[in-house]
Amino acid sequence: MIELLSSGILLGTKEYAAECLQNLTASNENLRRSVIAEGGFSNLLAYLDGPLPQESAVAALRNLVGSVSEDVLDSLGLLPRLVHVLKSGSLGAKQAAASVICRICGPVEMKKMIGEAGCIPLLINLLEAKANSAREAASQAISSLMVLSANRREVKKDDKIVVPSLVQLLDPNPQNTAKKYAVSCLASLSSCKKCKKLMISYGAIGYLKKLSEMEIPGSKKLLERLERGKLRSLFSRK
Repeated sequence: MIELLSSGILLGTKEYAAECLQNLTASNENLRRSVIAEGGFSNLLAYLDGPLPQESAVAALRNLVGSVSEDVLDSLGLLPRLVHVLKSGSLGAKQAAASVICRICGPVEMKKMIGEAGCIPLLINLLEAKANSAREAASQAISSLMVLSANRREVKKDDKIVVPSLVQLLDPNPQNTAKKYAVSCLASLSSCKKCKKLMISYGAIGYLKKLSEMEIPGSKKLLERLERGKLRSLFSRK
């Protein structure tokens, strides 16, 4: 399968090979190590250089990144490939790329590198995707990246896009699995007066009241912060 990724010439051969590797590495750690040892990781990355990055290849990478060191991820050029996927891939490929970011962005240095690579604006665009699973992956990645102040500043640059998108993700519908990450992202932005006003104007308070009743982590604290801001605004008008 690994050899087919680099040398397959028949129509669809490389894609089938990537799909096989995705399935093989989904739950078997020994197979993941074997694929990496045989050069499968670098071949999957090279496969993503094409004009239409395949979801299966990104999903296979998602299975493997936990077994590869940060230095190797950097030296092999993972982040530029993820940026390419987030720009040019299908919705499924973009979602898989966001999931890869979720898996690798634990260390502070990696958060910094992801922000500097230009991933954040592309993840923000993904918040407007039709598929809830894509919105969840994007909001989870953004939530983790915003731990770093430089990344928060990057998110604030697109506040007129990101705040309305995140407020919509506060929808208490059980099928909306992104709401806990939306709360986390909005909480990180709530120290900014402009962002807070945008949250209030787009109806965040109403959503947060319902989420507080559902005991979604962080929703009650964010609600109190926004309600205080709304009261101050009313008094200042008087």
